[in-house]
Amino acid sequence: MLRSRIPARPASVSLVLFAASFAVLLVLSSAGCRSMWNKVRENERTFALENARSNAKRGRCADALADLDRAEAIMAIDRFAIESLQIRIRCYEKLGLMELRSAHRRLLDDYYAQEPMAFPAADGSSVFRAEAGAPTRFDRPPTWLKIARPRYTPYAQRSKLVGRVVVAFSLGANGKTTDIHVLEMPHPLLASWAIEAVAGAKPARGMKDKVPVVESSRVFVTTFNFEWRWADEPADAQSSSATP
Repeated sequence: MLRSRIPARPASVSLVLFAASFAVLLVLSSAGCRSMWNKVRENERTFALENARSNAKRGRCADALADLDRAEAIMAIDRFAIESLQIRIRCYEKLGLMELRSAHRRLLDDYYAQEPMAFPAADGSSVFRAEAGAPTRFDRPPTWLKIARPRYTPYAQRSKLVGRVVVAFSLGANGKTTDIHVLEMPHPLLASWAIEAVAGAKPARGMKDKVPVVESSRVFVTTFNFEWRWADEPADAQSSSATP
């Protein structure tokens, strides 16, 4: 009786097929894990959003502001951008942080009072500029004024909230920043952190009692770049930072 024989595959072919199958499995596993973590982060964000609303309503403003840092960390923020700014404005007023309140009031008026509103694009590439009431002449901040690096949480980084925020401001007689005005932003959460950084600017050490007199009509401008990339993105992509 004749028996048909199936030629054995060369070892090299088997190894190639194994490697290809393993690679496909890794890709599918990676995609599944990322999808799972995206869902987990979205559930956390939704929970933070409800907490922000609840804490603001109860007057727990410090907690509400902390919740907003996570609740706003999404590119498709849509009309929650308006609600989050309204919560921040009420809470800053309750906490006596009037410069932050005024700056966010301007942010709300400049970007969300009329169409088209500044809702970020899905790829994060869109940048929105204030049109009405913006200063037209600017100076660089004086060297004696120290503006700290703004906050940039892991939640915002994972959500790929990136881009440039341009902030204008004036200086009072004591070297304190006033009339903070966001001229350009890619996302309202990044704008909030840039406002905080400018509001917290202080004279350099040793300059507290030597602050030069600054003309009230002078307007200064500073730029913050929020940049981040995933580990599997091209090496020439931007690295993680939030610099003035």
